[in-house]
Amino acid sequence: MNCSQIPMGIFDHLRQPALVLDCEGRVVIWNESMERYTGIRAEDIVGEGGYAHGEALFGEKFPTLANRILSRGDAGDDTRYRLSAREDGKVIAGTCISPVSGREVASMAAPLYDTAGRQIGAVETIQDTPDARPLRDPPGVPDEQAQILADALSCMIFTLDWDGIYSRFFTTGAAPGSVPEEIVGKTPHALFPAAEADFLVEAARRVIGAGEVVAEMRSFEWRGEQRSFEVTMQPLHDPKGRIVAAAGLSFDVTRDLLRERALQEANQASSLYLDLLGTDIYNTSMVAATVIEMLRERLSGEDAELAQRAKNTVEQGINVIKNVELLNTLNKHRIRLEPVDLDEIIRGQIRRYAGIDIRYEGGSCMVWANPLLEHIVSNLISNSIKFGGMKVRIDISVMETAEVVTLTVADTGIGIPDPLKPNIFDRFNRDARSVSGSRGLGLYIVKTLTNQYGGRVWAADRVPGRPEAGAAIKVILQRC
Repeated sequence: MNCSQIPMGIFDHLRQPALVLDCEGRVVIWNESMERYTGIRAEDIVGEGGYAHGEALFGEKFPTLANRILSRGDAGDDTRYRLSAREDGKVIAGTCISPVSGREVASMAAPLYDTAGRQIGAVETIQDTPDARPLRDPPGVPDEQAQILADALSCMIFTLDWDGIYSRFFTTGAAPGSVPEEIVGKTPHALFPAAEADFLVEAARRVIGAGEVVAEMRSFEWRGEQRSFEVTMQPLHDPKGRIVAAAGLSFDVTRDLLRERALQEANQASSLYLDLLGTDIYNTSMVAATVIEMLRERLSGEDAELAQRAKNTVEQGINVIKNVELLNTLNKHRIRLEPVDLDEIIRGQIRRYAGIDIRYEGGSCMVWANPLLEHIVSNLISNSIKFGGMKVRIDISVMETAEVVTLTVADTGIGIPDPLKPNIFDRFNRDARSVSGSRGLGLYIVKTLTNQYGGRVWAADRVPGRPEAGAAIKVILQRC
């Protein structure tokens, strides 16, 4: 059949999905409504035979009513079509197009003739019947699966209609003794206090009437104790897309809230104790460091060196307190970046470690950070002393490029074995704590701050390929 013999525009104006087959059973017309109904474009199916149109409708290659017209016989399968009328060559039947819509539709097929009266094909249209009804149960979770979910999740699974009547209800420990048979057909007033039941009924009407999704936390006294539930209700549609009910989930979160409240109280108490302890130890340590410095100035030779070691040890403890306080600050607040003079930070920290062999040549270098940058430099120097001793030599260098600055702090200490290098910045790395080379909390602080500055940090050898010759920690920062 020549497609030009059929005015294509006529079929595109049809609201009903329509197709036309030629006498060989090939698709020659597949209108826009059929495209929307099946999701298959005309260009992908026009010209196809071998019951390709049946596959689009049934999910398998199968003859349709149009094929019955073409064969003038029994091409159609009565298990898919319930014949209701045949007149003037037309065939009208009810059918289930399950892969596409899963609902009852009316199909009509009729022959097409040319001007000489010769049959040139067949047309088929489909339309929802006035009383179209789902051919399967309404979409949703089967009863047995719903009960399994309710038991596993410790929740209530339910469906409410416009009148606030339960059509499905499954529960577990959240409502001891309640079973679907006792609740289905009743309103929430049979289970909950009046105010809570009224909320559920009103929420169901909002869901059904406006397609709204309701999600709220509800707290009320129930069965002799204060309970809290997370309630979510969503629209439930029939096969025609109409909202027919509200499907809901209700989780009992009473214990979770109690645990969260207890945890918050414990955190508040621990923060208070930490603040008090940190302040007392910090103040005591600062007094001790000051007294030792006064003593060191009155001594000379080996005695002065011993006093300096004592002062450095006390300052290590002060650094630990500052790190703990800093961690607490970083966990609570988001830091803001600003231009910071890296050279000034480095020189200020070197002055803190008088008596340590620290070598540095630098110049003005601005990076994106904040005043907490001093903790990066301080912890890198402190770690070098911790694992290299008072006689360690520390080399600090800064290399600038157009966009970044690389800070390197190298020392002549014990170095970092290659297997440990990737993990020394981890706060809870058990392997690192149990073997020589662990760098503790200090490098975790360095990594945390570096990440917040948009940079990165890694461990290397002071002498490439020789871990035993000392460590080098490299930090990349964004240049201003």
